[in-house]
Amino acid sequence: MSATRSPAAAQINNGPVPPDGIYRITPSLLDEVEAVFQTYMGEPLPSIQASTADPFAGLRDHALGWAVGHLRQRFGAGSRLDMEHGPTSNAALHVVGFLHFAATWSGHGLFPAMAATAGERGFSLHGLAPFAAAHCLTMMGNQVVFPEPRGESGRIGVFQMKTRAGWAAVHCQAFERFDYPFGRRWDRASLRAAVNDVVSRAQGRINLRNPGALILSPGAALSGFDDALNKTIEEAMPVQGRKNRGLMTVATVVLRLKTLPAPHTVQFAYGCFPTVNRHYHLDKSARTGG
Repeated sequence: MSATRSPAAAQINNGPVPPDGIYRITPSLLDEVEAVFQTYMGEPLPSIQASTADPFAGLRDHALGWAVGHLRQRFGAGSRLDMEHGPTSNAALHVVGFLHFAATWSGHGLFPAMAATAGERGFSLHGLAPFAAAHCLTMMGNQVVFPEPRGESGRIGVFQMKTRAGWAAVHCQAFERFDYPFGRRWDRASLRAAVNDVVSRAQGRINLRNPGALILSPGAALSGFDDALNKTIEEAMPVQGRKNRGLMTVATVVLRLKTLPAPHTVQFAYGCFPTVNRHYHLDKSARTGG
């Protein structure tokens, strides 16, 4: 296994995070988002003008800026948010996902690099996914470390997870083909083809010489997609795993909201769902929950 130099352990700082993941979406919460962004990024949150004609306009420019702009526009249009409205629930997910990320990792010595890394993607779900995955793996009982950022970018790429055989690289990749709202429509055939393609392509980075794990970030999704994706990975693994015995596991990491009965109140959670490769040539000591 490749080793890290001066690894920084995944120190989880859960103090400020609501233990039940419940957030109330209010203008004051949006003020908090802007203040937290200013504190850690050293500049104001980008202002994205909400569009009633195209409610997702600006999402690709800066996801968090779009989310705050959309929710402020909705508050301006009326006193009650419709959390069943697709763009509104998507915006709420970005807002609480960002606050949860900051509260979880702000005590870590490499948090400036983490924030810069997630910030490159506007704190989109894909930008937050590697750190959600690291948190999930740690909560499953795995030891996770981040390498010191190298080069001028100061960004964090692949992180590491300890197994009995040494440190395994964990690669997190955006699986954007069906990402709501801009992705394609999916069916079982197209999903199967996409999964086989992304796992097969990973062999250039994850192989017998460079063993590791692949984590896919599907982003936002409509009902039923998460279960279908995980099922498709399970079905693909016997063949794909035999082809790549350096691939320890393929997992998905998802960030999701549940709307609660109280006005403007949501419950935030994320999860990592691994499918272990039975043909992995080293050991299978990584913990996968349960």
